[in-house]
Amino acid sequence: MSQITLLDRLGALDTNTVSDALDSLNLKGATFGLQPLWDCPKIVGRASTVKVGPKTEPTPTAHLITPVIDAVTSDDQILVISGGTDGISCWGDIIANASKMKRIRGTIIDGMSRDIDGSREIGYPVYGRGITMISARNRLVQIESGKPLQMRGVTVHRDDYVIADRCGTVFIPAKHIEEVLDLGEKIDRRQNLMVHAVRAGQPVSEVMHDKQFENISNMDGANMPSSAVRSSYPQNPKKTSIEDQELVALFKDLDTPAVSDALDRLGILGQALNIMPLVNYKKVIVGPAFTVRYVPANDPPGNVGNFIDDAAIGDIVVIDNGGRTDCTVWGDIMTQYAGLRGIAGSVIDGVCRDVNRAITDDYPLFTAGRWMRTGKDRVQIGSINEPIGIGKVRVQPRDVVVADANGVVIVPRDRAREVAEIAQRIEKSEASIRELIAGGLTIAVARERLGYHTLQRKERD
Repeated sequence: MSQITLLDRLGALDTNTVSDALDSLNLKGATFGLQPLWDCPKIVGRASTVKVGPKTEPTPTAHLITPVIDAVTSDDQILVISGGTDGISCWGDIIANASKMKRIRGTIIDGMSRDIDGSREIGYPVYGRGITMISARNRLVQIESGKPLQMRGVTVHRDDYVIADRCGTVFIPAKHIEEVLDLGEKIDRRQNLMVHAVRAGQPVSEVMHDKQFENISNMDGANMPSSAVRSSYPQNPKKTSIEDQELVALFKDLDTPAVSDALDRLGILGQALNIMPLVNYKKVIVGPAFTVRYVPANDPPGNVGNFIDDAAIGDIVVIDNGGRTDCTVWGDIMTQYAGLRGIAGSVIDGVCRDVNRAITDDYPLFTAGRWMRTGKDRVQIGSINEPIGIGKVRVQPRDVVVADANGVVIVPRDRAREVAEIAQRIEKSEASIRELIAGGLTIAVARERLGYHTLQRKERD
């Protein structure tokens, strides 16, 4: 089979599916933390390996990586760079332009990039740990190229296969590429059938049952049971209570900053640390918490997704996975089904995957990150609708969750009315300050006139 055909087949998959195939074959390849540094397109190609490291000699050297770029002669290469240092760039716009001219497909850095706008402007994909402005000049040098290197715990050889998308980066050993593709394509077909079954109305607890995953390497992906497909989707029969609806309505015109300030004033810890939106959502979502706690898997492992059928319309699923970033607890099937069931969104102290589905469906996700490796056989449901912890905040079932582009706050149910009242007062005062500023007052005078400095001050007993 030709190299081009293999790359085309790899390009038809995503990192989630490839990661699952590697798991099933007991191969390492999925990395955590190497994410797109702008809104890059997916890239697939062959690894051209480069290792960099700190400069220790005072003598001048060639700019790092440039010899490797000059030596490229094919159009299937992805530069894979290891040895980067936090805060120090080992990539910039000049070498991005040079790589673009050499038809290199993209760059994966276990390190930092600067001048990222330059890479974005020419459409050159860059994946890595982060962005900085500090130059590598006289700080980093190229140590070697074309040799095996370590990328976030994965050994990458020259000409290994690479796929990178919004969920991260995966490396596939060249000697295993065909078996990974064969299995990945079977997994992809099965996943598509499962999504179709969910859309047709099959309960997700049945669609995602472990029996659907057993012996997948022996399946051709075309034999989903006929019971998995129904002619119409049944509406979610579970509705929120009248009290739930009343409490949610109190926060309808508020955002997380106002609610956070009200929580501060009342001395309530409710701001979920490091739980951030998947994208910069323009709307605020509010709903009662449907709590789920995951634990490490037993042997044999328990189920991972059956709780969705118990959530009511308008609920926000709040998942405590202990902040784990080594496996996900939410993917495209859960996104699809939750949306169909009228669930308002999901908050996860852990990572999600299949982010393209969530973004396309406009399903709100708030997480500690994203990664493509499945949680199957790694975690299982420990409890449902019991107290959990999210971003260092205690969450009780049916507490009020408010989430937007700024993050997530949890409002204790028994304090929701007073929190909402104070938040509305704060929001009204800030709106008045903006009006006074627009009318010509200085910000200091406007704040003093409306007592802005006292708005968030903790109330005394």
